[in-house]
Amino acid sequence: MRITAWIAGLVLASGCAMFGGSSESSSKKSETRTAQDQAHQALQQASDAQKKAADEQAKVEQYQEDVTKKQKELADAQARLKGQIAKAEQAQRDAQEANRVAQQESQLQQSQASKVQRSEAQQMNSTNQERLQTWSQDKDVSGQVVQAQGNSLQLRTSDQGLLELQVTDSTSVKINGQTATLSQIKPGSEVRANYQVVDGKAKALSIAATSKASGQ
Repeated sequence: MRITAWIAGLVLASGCAMFGGSSESSSKKSETRTAQDQAHQALQQASDAQKKAADEQAKVEQYQEDVTKKQKELADAQARLKGQIAKAEQAQRDAQEANRVAQQESQLQQSQASKVQRSEAQQMNSTNQERLQTWSQDKDVSGQVVQAQGNSLQLRTSDQGLLELQVTDSTSVKINGQTATLSQIKPGSEVRANYQVVDGKAKALSIAATSKASGQ
């Protein structure tokens, strides 16, 4: 009995499958297609997401490369800045040293210039004193008149040869003890004169002439 019932059930199931199988198969095919479409869409979305992730990663790598480049440029700039600061500091030290040397040189030059000025002043003072002493020294001369013309009296002396005396308004001129003028002194007259040498010229202080007629 049990075997007969099992066979009957199997036949019944087979019959149901034969009569109802067509609609069930169509439904399963539709579900399968839908599942395949969904899977395809999911794969496409996954592919798109992967592509987007790859693009974003490429951007990250590009940005990282840019950052690395900028960091290198910054490091180079900092190194150049450090070197330039060192050069500027050295230049400042050099300028300070040059200024110190220049000041020392200037002080030395000023000291030497002061010494030279003092020496020149002393020498000039000495020269002036010598000239003053020379000019202030009176000299006497005797001789015979060669000529008296304008402001000049030319004498022939025994020790100095020809001597030219310059006569000024302050020169005292006398002939035979009498006040006279230079133009009144005649050639051949005997003269005694007192003079000073100023700038190499004999300046007559006094002239005392004896006329030839008075001496005879």
